[in-house]
Amino acid sequence: MNRRITLLTIAAVVSLVTGRDALAADPTTADCLASSDASLRLGNEHKLLAERAQLLVCAAATCPAEIRRECLSRVEEVNSHIPTIVFWAKDASGADLSAVRVTMDGALLTERLEGTALSTDPGEHSFTFETRGLPPVTRSFTILQAQKDRRELILFGTTAAPATTAIAPPLAASSPAASAPGEGLGTSRVLALVAGGVGVVGLGLGTAFGAMALSDKSDAQSLCPGASCPTAAGVTKWSNATSTGNVSTVGFIVGGVALAGAAVLWFTAPSRGQGASAQLGVGLGSVQLKGSF
Repeated sequence: MNRRITLLTIAAVVSLVTGRDALAADPTTADCLASSDASLRLGNEHKLLAERAQLLVCAAATCPAEIRRECLSRVEEVNSHIPTIVFWAKDASGADLSAVRVTMDGALLTERLEGTALSTDPGEHSFTFETRGLPPVTRSFTILQAQKDRRELILFGTTAAPATTAIAPPLAASSPAASAPGEGLGTSRVLALVAGGVGVVGLGLGTAFGAMALSDKSDAQSLCPGASCPTAAGVTKWSNATSTGNVSTVGFIVGGVALAGAAVLWFTAPSRGQGASAQLGVGLGSVQLKGSF
């Protein structure tokens, strides 16, 4: 029932649009056929506004009944696919503007903004907005098919602030404060921090290899309950336990010595303004510290 009412409404609109020129320019059967064919081509090109215009021609009362019914039906479908957009404009002070001329892709769309929805074809379009006393504004929008009453605000007399990119100074950049003698932590305390890091790493390695040595020793004792090992696997486990145990011992020694050296460096560091020099040497099982403080 609703579809019948809609079709009758469309037919009435068609009659009003074409009635003024009905006596002089009623479409002939050939015109109706041509408009129907043109509407199909325009629909394939997504030119929905032009397609609807052609459908209104072949929906005229003078067209054959079958063509007229088909065109009326398609007018309803195309109307549902035509997107609409609502523009409203403001000046720099925030006041609303209605005397705005709008063109879409160079063609006039409307002479004023009345707050009503404007029909467009789907796709990307360039809109130019003009009002007296202010520079024109050009905006591009991608309009989706069947999108209804999309709303866009157009601002006149404002300029977008240029985007700024903050550039961080290079990490290695030198500055007077950084290069001045006696400033910052000082050489001794920097070396103390390095030695402390070595100490922590050494203790960590000692702990890890110690756990591995204990595990290998436990496995070896299971495989070799007596004084001698009857299997090659047991011999391998004892060998692994010994090797990892030695590495663990070295790790603990290096870690302990490095931490001790770090403490000495830190607490004997000269106060600001005094010169200091130091060298740190780390070897297998030993740490050497040389310098003047």
